[in-house]
Amino acid sequence: MALGIVDIVLLSISLLASAIIGLYYGVRGIQSTPLEYLLGGRSMRPFPLAMSMMVGTISAITIMGNAGEMYAYGTQLWVMDIGIVIGMIVVAKVFIPIMYPLQCVSLYQYIEKRFRSKRLRQATVILQLLGGYFFIGFLLYPPSIGLEYFTGLNILINIFITGFTCTVYSAFGGVKAVVYADVLQSLVMVAGVLAIVIQGSLNIGGLHKIWDIAYHGERIEFFNLDLDPYQRHSFWLCITFGLFFALSTFGVNQSQTQRFFSTGSVEQAKWVLYYAAVGIVFLKGITNIAGLVIYAIFKDCDPLTSPFMTIKDPSSVVVVYVLKVLTRIPGMTGVFVAAIYAAVLSSVSTQLNSMTALIWEDFLKVLPRFLDWSEEKKGAFQKALVFGSGIVGIILGLAVSQLGRSFLRTLYAINGALSGPLIGLFLVAVFLPWVNVRGASLGFVTSIILNIWIAVGQLFTQAGAEFLPLSRDGCPTSSTNASISTTPVPSLPSNFTVVEAAEDSN
Repeated sequence: MALGIVDIVLLSISLLASAIIGLYYGVRGIQSTPLEYLLGGRSMRPFPLAMSMMVGTISAITIMGNAGEMYAYGTQLWVMDIGIVIGMIVVAKVFIPIMYPLQCVSLYQYIEKRFRSKRLRQATVILQLLGGYFFIGFLLYPPSIGLEYFTGLNILINIFITGFTCTVYSAFGGVKAVVYADVLQSLVMVAGVLAIVIQGSLNIGGLHKIWDIAYHGERIEFFNLDLDPYQRHSFWLCITFGLFFALSTFGVNQSQTQRFFSTGSVEQAKWVLYYAAVGIVFLKGITNIAGLVIYAIFKDCDPLTSPFMTIKDPSSVVVVYVLKVLTRIPGMTGVFVAAIYAAVLSSVSTQLNSMTALIWEDFLKVLPRFLDWSEEKKGAFQKALVFGSGIVGIILGLAVSQLGRSFLRTLYAINGALSGPLIGLFLVAVFLPWVNVRGASLGFVTSIILNIWIAVGQLFTQAGAEFLPLSRDGCPTSSTNASISTTPVPSLPSNFTVVEAAEDSN
């Protein structure tokens, strides 16, 4: 186990604080009605909602994946943030003024009102539920790869602990517990990423030297204006990717729209998006810088091309960096591991809360057996729904753990197949008022079929791109190979090892 006493204390405080927030709101009993439980009575302030939206968007996958992207492929993907900001402005200016006045709990009530079709509304909800539950599974698994080594706990135990913690405070406290726990977790996430940036900067001699090393290592690229759609990244592809990511995440996804539905006015709902945009750009920005810091540390002794490291996923360099650098300072590893846990907790709790809202509002609320229930009884039943959703998420997390290194491609494929049809349907609903329910339904079903076809093609087609230049010139020579010590990392596949001690880049 890579954690010391100080690390364990910091990690425990972070986990317990999130659970206590949920229990606090549950004990106070102010979440007894469905409106309070799901939307905080539509009286919540924009800033904490924006913080919740930020950390609900940036998961542990983002932290490790974006840092690895900067390390192996350079900074071009950073341009995606421009597209995200544009997309969030579109949602604030176009979607919110239309949807907020409807006073919806479920976003997909808008589809029923627009096309006068309950079946089409329920079809969109089923699609969103499928995507949401699978996403919970994917959120629980990837961080547990590294957490298994850091904590010494089996990956399956990590999945269960994280999923159970999310379920407890989400169930007891409702949306207010989720939001205020997210505020705490956002601070932990920023601290964890800054731990990488600050320590690496001190080792190298400042951010200006890190940028210079990245520049000479061919990592700095922002204006690849090539129009070839088959390349990995370009300026145009990244902006387009960011735009549609924002539309799918903040425009047609219940987990995020529920945040701005929880405010008291259209203007406040818009400010949730604006504050969140600033936070997302900031947190993703320091995550990207962390990737460049890691590159500066490993520029002369790259772990990805080590003969002892058979897994070539760039996100794994974050784990290697923490093992080789942060573990030298008591508490720093604990801060980083707490940040990973916080990223998982915030994203999963957001999904659990939104899944409950959809199941209740779109399927159960109108059933005759629930019509004469008191508001308190309905609120208690919604807590049971959260527990049920948490159990399903944990089971899916355990199932995803069997995918191995293919999980990331699978996630992107499933996410694209499920979110694409929803974006198309909402754009038609908002911008093409002459389209009726038959045309919308036909287009929706056709889009699902085509997107599944594309997703299956992605999963069964070997795709990849060569890393930017990586060097091992600074690693020990063959004459010192006998002194090279390798330490297995049990959290990764059994044949994955990292080079320790003698290959230390410092």
